[in-house]
Amino acid sequence: EYDLSVRRYEHVSTGASLLSVVTPDDDHKAFIAAFRTAPDERVRSTGVAHILEHSVLCGSKDYPLREPFVELLKGSVHTFLNAMTYPDRTAYPVSSQSDADFKNLRDVYLDAVMRPL
Repeated sequence: EYDLSVRRYEHVSTGASLLSVVTPDDDHKAFIAAFRTAPDERVRSTGVAHILEHSVLCGSKDYPLREPFVELLKGSVHTFLNAMTYPDRTAYPVSSQSDADFKNLRDVYLDAVMRPL
């Protein structure tokens, strides 16, 4: 058994959901933005979702750098930082033990996926 506190939130207008999992004995903070990708095999087989995954991490409105992802890799104390495409979704996970670093990673990733250049 795990000592967890789990809450699910849903954005009324968009239907986007947020799952919050808190455990008192782990100082890791993790965040993942995940989006469904096209279930149509004709679209999946083109690699478009994987191309978009990389394109999204090439700058955003608040972080108009050429390669913000590379800058995060160099200047962050992250414990996990990546992006990945699956047949049914694309995910952008980050984690860090530092509160300030985690908040920065989360902000950069959210801006990248919600407001890419």
